[in-house]
Amino acid sequence: MSSDFYLELSENPVRFEAVNQLTNVFFDDSNKHVFAVRSGGVMGVVVKGPMESDKPLNFRMEDHGPVLSIKFSLDQKILAVQRSNTSVEFMNFNGVTLDSEYSQSCKKNSNILGFVWAQNNEVAFMTDHGIELYMIIPEKKSLKYLKTTSATVQWFVWCSLNKIALLASAHGSQLQPVLFKPGSVSKLPKVETEPGRMALERDVTLSTLYDIPAVLILRHQSGPQSAEVHVHTLSGPGQAAVKTHVLRLGLSGRFAINIVDDLILVHHQASRSSQIFDTALPGESDGIVRYHTTVAPARSFKPAQITLPGLVEPQTHLCELYSPNWVVFQPNIVIDAKLGCLWHINLCLAELCNSITDLATCTQMALKRTHGKAILLKLLLEAIRQPKPPLDKLQESFNHINNVYRECLEAELQSHTASPPGAPYLKSAPLPRVQIDQMDMYNEIFQKLEADKDLCKLEWTLISYMTSLFEQGIPAQHNLNELLITTLVKRKKFTALQQLLQYGVVSDSKPLACLLLSLGNLHPAASQLALDMLARLNATEEIQEILLSEGQVLSALKLGQENANPRKFLQAAQNTGDDGMFHSVLYYFKNTPQFSGAFSKDERLNQFVQQYNSTFLEK
Repeated sequence: MSSDFYLELSENPVRFEAVNQLTNVFFDDSNKHVFAVRSGGVMGVVVKGPMESDKPLNFRMEDHGPVLSIKFSLDQKILAVQRSNTSVEFMNFNGVTLDSEYSQSCKKNSNILGFVWAQNNEVAFMTDHGIELYMIIPEKKSLKYLKTTSATVQWFVWCSLNKIALLASAHGSQLQPVLFKPGSVSKLPKVETEPGRMALERDVTLSTLYDIPAVLILRHQSGPQSAEVHVHTLSGPGQAAVKTHVLRLGLSGRFAINIVDDLILVHHQASRSSQIFDTALPGESDGIVRYHTTVAPARSFKPAQITLPGLVEPQTHLCELYSPNWVVFQPNIVIDAKLGCLWHINLCLAELCNSITDLATCTQMALKRTHGKAILLKLLLEAIRQPKPPLDKLQESFNHINNVYRECLEAELQSHTASPPGAPYLKSAPLPRVQIDQMDMYNEIFQKLEADKDLCKLEWTLISYMTSLFEQGIPAQHNLNELLITTLVKRKKFTALQQLLQYGVVSDSKPLACLLLSLGNLHPAASQLALDMLARLNATEEIQEILLSEGQVLSALKLGQENANPRKFLQAAQNTGDDGMFHSVLYYFKNTPQFSGAFSKDERLNQFVQQYNSTFLEK
């Protein structure tokens, strides 16, 4: 059953007191805190962090009216509470109790729509007239006005990670991003949307995709089953958030959006299913916008259950998935306030990969996932072991893998290369989440194929992978060359091996030449391939040794006459038992001025002279 689901709710949700007549629940999306406020705080406030293991905070507040919003500062030293649309109360917090409160009102004729903590000691009031930025001085229990940014605002969306707020006006047809930095607020160029196209607050998501801030807008088209998500990316300082991607949902109705591991999850309440999109995949393109469909068929969450107290013993409760009570927060949080649960959405990557029918697409997707390495290697091995493996898709997959591998090698080389004096500092690109190098392939793919004793699959997989390496300009490591040569020799594929050597897929090296020599007993052609390789490497001494060992003494002597060792050549000639060859070699050394003096200096050469005399002069 588990293979049917590629999304699941965290096994141990954060549990809090559910909404009831006395208790209100609030969520702070900067600190990811859940606040359960009883009777306006008089009967206590319980704050729970984003993990079940986080120690909860407990304190009481005076009841000054219903709470509209409540948030801790980023360092949890100041509590801010909004009870009206004109002011916010602040209380210093020592970890156990609250100090007496102090408050700050907004500008006259303005209404506070909400507030955000921009820094540890800076708070921004988001009003219908713009933004008011204040610095809090906790020791003086006061606030200092810093800056006002004027804008007409009907609602706003906040991204704590990027410190960006999106201000909406004209019923959501005008979307103005603003960037917060210490002590300042600056407007960014407006989001480029279709003129007059309105958007609701619930249909706009501000998040991050592949380290780039993005505005995701759900667009309900006029026709049935035609809703889309338009992704506008803020690609750089001063650049407008332009539409770069469109996600085609093929459904209509109410949707919610989360981001998990840079995948966009679009939840559809009516069908109780979720679709997954990856903006890094190619998709159709009109030159500016890329159009995407879901990477795998829509699926529901894996069934989830919690334990509730019972009259006699705890009861297991099956949670309603896609409940009307669900509220989602970025990047991957789901809250059911009536059930009293906060879950994190987890991606079941192995199940998702199994749901993607195209291996090359699956490889591209898995290469960008945090835990994709082991899953992708297993997937490739399973594909290779199929009775009819998808050879073209495997080649595409190897190309995708080696493209990332090459980028990593180039980045590593660049990091070790000194920049010239005065050159601007270039920030290095982030390392990819999945890098599969040659040793990974050797250990997890090729050695396992070798153990299967399926030499045919091992052969074409090696050739396919190493061809991809060659095309990416990456030299193959010795262990891969060795395995390929051994496999081809065992399969008597000498023509194929010769072609791979000729085109440089298998790089020439002395160790590989020695390997080919050792395989000469399986096929004589291996020895000739070794000699050809050594010749290309200008390895004269090694070729001499091979020729001498094979008794081709005269050929070896012709190859290296200048540096010849008389004793070595005479011994080799003697070992052949060919008197004519022995005569020729001795005659050459005795009558060549360069070597003739060696006979008076090296007594060990006398035995060869004596043999010559006994063989030719005493007859």
